[in-house]
Amino acid sequence: MTVVTRGRRGTARRLGVVVLTLVGGLLGAPAYAVSPLAAPSPSGPAAPGTGHRVVAPSPPPQLPQQTVFVEVTPDQGSVIGVAYPLTAHFSAPIAHHAIAEAHMPVFVNGAFSRGAWFWRNATTAVFRQASFWPARAHIDVRLSLAGVELGRTPTYRIVGSSTSTRGYSVRTSRSLVAYVDGKSDRMVVRIDGAVVKNFGVSLGKTGFETRSGIKAVMEKYVSRHMTSIAAGITDPKDQYDVVAPYSVRITPTGEFVHGAPWAAARIGRWNGSHGCTNLLTDDAHWFFDHVLPGDPVITTGTNRPMDYWNGTGAPFNMPWSLWLAGSALKGARV
Repeated sequence: MTVVTRGRRGTARRLGVVVLTLVGGLLGAPAYAVSPLAAPSPSGPAAPGTGHRVVAPSPPPQLPQQTVFVEVTPDQGSVIGVAYPLTAHFSAPIAHHAIAEAHMPVFVNGAFSRGAWFWRNATTAVFRQASFWPARAHIDVRLSLAGVELGRTPTYRIVGSSTSTRGYSVRTSRSLVAYVDGKSDRMVVRIDGAVVKNFGVSLGKTGFETRSGIKAVMEKYVSRHMTSIAAGITDPKDQYDVVAPYSVRITPTGEFVHGAPWAAARIGRWNGSHGCTNLLTDDAHWFFDHVLPGDPVITTGTNRPMDYWNGTGAPFNMPWSLWLAGSALKGARV
């Protein structure tokens, strides 16, 4: 191609190079020869750096909090018998059971306990081991529930209160266990495994059988007024109105270990009470003086079984496998 220009020959030569370059680009120059400024704009959302702001999606609004409090029984610092489970009472229903259990580990003499929390309902969890506590043991619950989400509703989150992170401890005394045999009408009391007393007893008669199973001392009265009317007994042949000396409650449904001076003739011989464990007055006095809340009373030889939740010691009647089924962590440490 001939390019005719005016002026100096060097100028014409340079113009020819420019024209050839432009024409070559138009006739099929390789892509890398095209100026980036001529490249088409990318399709789709604006890329960063082009002057357009990328907006992230907004997080969902946080639900307001409802504070839940927890109380553990027996009372902090108590000295208890070896059949006294621990109970955690929450002020609102708890849905995240595993989280709650993980923040309430139990230690016995400094070692992690392989016991388990059993959830009776949404506000109550009960802790026991497979067997009774050891004697003279320090039991600690290391609560760390403050700020922990324990459940939620459509309108709020349930979290532990600031006071739900704290230490809790009780200790057991000597191991005192009373074994009551409804066949021989005897009570054998063992302290730390050694027999210390052997008393005659009279248990419930037909129709009012004493329950067989594990019970535990709940409360004590120097004397207790007992009537058939209060017990809901309406049969005229079974009416009574007595003041029982040295009465020790072992179930909330009316079983006591107590003195029965009116029944001295049958104590140690045959069963004739309305479900209580009758003792001679002096024997009842000794028992009253030596027992603590949580000391177990284990009855055998009757045809009426003990219930799982009838009193302090009643949870120990539940088979261990069934107890674990009511726990989220089943005794594991997390």
